[in-house]
Amino acid sequence: MKRTLYMLVLLIAAIFFGDLIGSVSAGAFRWLGYSKSFTFNPGTFIDSDVFKLTFGIFVSFNVCQVLFVLLAFFIYYKTAPKLIAGK
Repeated sequence: MKRTLYMLVLLIAAIFFGDLIGSVSAGAFRWLGYSKSFTFNPGTFIDSDVFKLTFGIFVSFNVCQVLFVLLAFFIYYKTAPKLIAGK
């Protein structure tokens, strides 16, 4: 349980800080902000006068986020064995 929570926290932090640094990067490090996005929007399922129901998914990531996620995996595998007592 501890390891799973630890990995989840590392991944969320990596995605957040990767997006932050990728968004504000400028000058020589502009390539860190290069992003790609994917959208899946099948259309409107229910359309009445009162409400409209639509489902869709939008995913966007940049180079810095990918690098930070790889760094998070590296940090996890180097530090996770120390979380369990006796190892």
